[in-house]
Amino acid sequence: MGLADGYFEEEEIEKEVDGWIRELGFRNSLYSNSFYEVSRNKIIPLKSWDEIPEYYLCVYYSYFGAKDASIGTKLFEKISALALKNFIGGDVYTLGFPEGKGLNQYLDEFISYCFEIRGRMANGHYKDDGVDVIGFKLFGDGRSANLYILLQCAAGIHWRTKKEIKLSRWTQYIFWYPECIISSISTVDFVSQKDWEKQTSSFGMLIDRVRIYNTLYQTNVEESLRNEVLAWAKPTLN
Repeated sequence: MGLADGYFEEEEIEKEVDGWIRELGFRNSLYSNSFYEVSRNKIIPLKSWDEIPEYYLCVYYSYFGAKDASIGTKLFEKISALALKNFIGGDVYTLGFPEGKGLNQYLDEFISYCFEIRGRMANGHYKDDGVDVIGFKLFGDGRSANLYILLQCAAGIHWRTKKEIKLSRWTQYIFWYPECIISSISTVDFVSQKDWEKQTSSFGMLIDRVRIYNTLYQTNVEESLRNEVLAWAKPTLN
């Protein structure tokens, strides 16, 4: 390799590094209370990983995928549920918790919290029919037509290939109007602006890891969840 080739290669590397620093600066502007700052082309951490282990769980699965046999994917559902709860200022109901029930049992239990009418029975083969968490905010007047968010949680790196929530079925399980329902997906990824519109048009409201961070840490993380995440993180991240 000649001097000229070495010079141009070094220049390309510098451009790539500068591009990443600009990207990190842009992402930093999206966080409400960022955990790092970019100053003079240096990235300076402001929080240690064990102060925000839930966020680092998202980063881990974004890079390595969710193929491990740990409880991390279930923890991501809990993290997403708490973030959604903080966002709407309401309540959440997690399907699949406690384990061992069928979808119809979860649906029967859920309608006891709201004022909608139970509809058709779901197919017995459906575990959750694409919904992991239901967020809901009631007006408190004992009437129907409240706010509902059907959330699917995607800890894997191939979340874009997931199937959309079938509202046509969910409005049969419970007789609630689709105008009161928002479809949503949470992902461990950072979703770029270039990809944002496409994924929104497919899945509805996007809750990527930036939005998880911004909403999750609005309040103190529940102690039981924090302990579970730390127990997962210490052997995984160290």
